[in-house]
Amino acid sequence: MVFVLVTMWSLDNDSWGVLAEGKYIVNNGIYHTDVLSMHEGLNTVLQNYVFAVFFYRIYEAFGGPGLYIAMLILNLLVCILIYKICKLISDNNKNLSLIIMMITDVMLILCGFVTTRAQMVSFVLFLSLIYVLELYMKTGKMKYLWWIPLISLAQINLHASLWPMIYLVGLTYIVDLFVESKFLHKKVSKIWPLIVVGGISFLLGFANPYGVDMLTMMFKVYGDSTFSKLVVELQPFRPFMNLGNVLFYIVLTAVGFLYAFSDRKNVRIRYLLLSFGFLALGLNTIKGLSQVILVMFFPLALLYKDIRPEKTIESSIGRNALVLWSGILVSTVFVCVCPVVVMNVSSDYSDNALIEAVDVIDEMEGENDKRELNIYTGYNIGGYVEFRGYRPYMDPRGCDFMKAINGKEDILQEWVDFRSNKISRSELLDKYSFDYLLIEGENDPFYSSTNDGYEIIYKNEEKKIELYHKE
Repeated sequence: MVFVLVTMWSLDNDSWGVLAEGKYIVNNGIYHTDVLSMHEGLNTVLQNYVFAVFFYRIYEAFGGPGLYIAMLILNLLVCILIYKICKLISDNNKNLSLIIMMITDVMLILCGFVTTRAQMVSFVLFLSLIYVLELYMKTGKMKYLWWIPLISLAQINLHASLWPMIYLVGLTYIVDLFVESKFLHKKVSKIWPLIVVGGISFLLGFANPYGVDMLTMMFKVYGDSTFSKLVVELQPFRPFMNLGNVLFYIVLTAVGFLYAFSDRKNVRIRYLLLSFGFLALGLNTIKGLSQVILVMFFPLALLYKDIRPEKTIESSIGRNALVLWSGILVSTVFVCVCPVVVMNVSSDYSDNALIEAVDVIDEMEGENDKRELNIYTGYNIGGYVEFRGYRPYMDPRGCDFMKAINGKEDILQEWVDFRSNKISRSELLDKYSFDYLLIEGENDPFYSSTNDGYEIIYKNEEKKIELYHKE
């Protein structure tokens, strides 16, 4: 938890778009046609609509610090679940479980997966699913499996894009039971309860306001090459692209060696399927690496359950002294650092040029209806403009601007073509006649534009933010 505090100081960029969704739902109800952007008649699927409501309610009550604290709490739940899973499968080896828990969470943090996004809720649900499945494998009691339909219902309404993961995980446990009973002739838990509960969980996936569209949206989105190239987390994993990727590659190699040289009698088919299956997904999309991290460490608790880390500590420096002084140190650091970080948490745009630029629009428009204005924005900053009540051309949702989702027009491709100069400035202006141009970055074709019928009313050269008003 201290490691989160010293490495992660701001809200995720997508937070503003989620807050805008939650704000609209709270005040007006769930919508099926896009109401946030300037475009008319676009079908939409809010795959995290329940999360957006909670997200906005927390922000409404506590602001940015509240969202940050919520992230800390979710991360704590992730740690607790990893610890519980490891302790269960290692026959109560507490210290080994704590070490694996710590390594797993630090890797999540270093790779950028601990942040103010819906994926944190998905991590909790994902690990909860594994925990109840492990309880079933350990005891054979079906009562634990009845949590799975509830997990499915929560996942489809909180963060639908990761709902299929429930069935990928469940399938590995079914295969494990089948192989061990049919080929290894072991006495195992029954398969049919898993199949029955899986069927019920699948039907509960339709218990959402968007029906089958909620289930199929992710397949339409992830297969689109334009969207995949635009969103970094959907691009293939490149091991030497940055320091975090290099670290992941080194740790993955180390875990592979630990698997290879472990006691083979403790190897379980389900763990191999989970590790290699999610690794295949993770190498195809960076987004999938989070699941790899969540599943590749905890099987070590079973493989090395007879290792007792405390014996080495006791023989060298004394366990009681270590626990006492490390506890005092960590607790003191947490108590001192946590309030400072929480009270100073910011968004990527807090106290910078974007807020100032939107303030200028507020001043110019006064009491005029914000939703009557059409504002050009790029992909990254549209969410904040929506949160402030205006209607932008583009926002970080991305997939809502694909024809496969909205059923009307491929606006995302249009914006990409504009950025690559396949569409000229005059063509885009003739089509939309924007009231304002809010520009971020020198790569935008509108940056430092002249003779387009717009006058510049705000400029921040350091942040590369410009605001133009139609003359």
